[in-house]
Amino acid sequence: MLMPEAKKKSRRNLFIGLGLVVVLIIAMVLSTKFLTPEELTAALPKKFDPSETASDLWTKAQTEIPSNAEPLGQVAPAIQSDLKAAATKYKAISPAEGAYDFPVKLDGTVTEASADSLRVSVPGVPQETAVIIPLTTAVNGTAVRDAMGFKFADAPGQTEFQFVGDELKKLMQAEVKSGISDPASLKGKKVSATGVIVVLSPSGSPQPKAKPVNVQPVTIEAGA
Repeated sequence: MLMPEAKKKSRRNLFIGLGLVVVLIIAMVLSTKFLTPEELTAALPKKFDPSETASDLWTKAQTEIPSNAEPLGQVAPAIQSDLKAAATKYKAISPAEGAYDFPVKLDGTVTEASADSLRVSVPGVPQETAVIIPLTTAVNGTAVRDAMGFKFADAPGQTEFQFVGDELKKLMQAEVKSGISDPASLKGKKVSATGVIVVLSPSGSPQPKAKPVNVQPVTIEAGA
């Protein structure tokens, strides 16, 4: 059995230990910052939103692509002569091996017109090279996505990465619709545009002159 003095000492040690625990808990409480639900939500990692990301990229693209665009009449012959040299000269973005995105601008005459696309004669582009501006289903949002430097690693996964391109396609189609109300009526008329041409050549070989050039539109305007 414990002697009275031993009991008192044991009890005193217990109280001291409990006191230290209480002091520690109070210190922890005082040093802890309690967040409101709104603050907690703001502090959490932001959920990836393909639509919001596409909107941000589109806003940048409408400024940067026209600013960096080179005349298609110069770019087209260059990629048909020496693709790699053209990529260096015109500062093409290369999102993958053998893929190049060129920002271009053009002023030309519509030779064929439909609701889906325009075929345009552009000074400097060889006659055998068809210049096509898609307007509806053939619009490719991934061209702008890649040209703006958005990479696969910037998205949580493949699905979200693709969704960004899909959302950009919608924005591009809306831009076309606002700039051209009746595409089929434009045959013989002038058109100005800026956009991106995508060149795929795993071997780095120049593009054949007979291969059409598709200009994925960022801005487009019909003239007289």
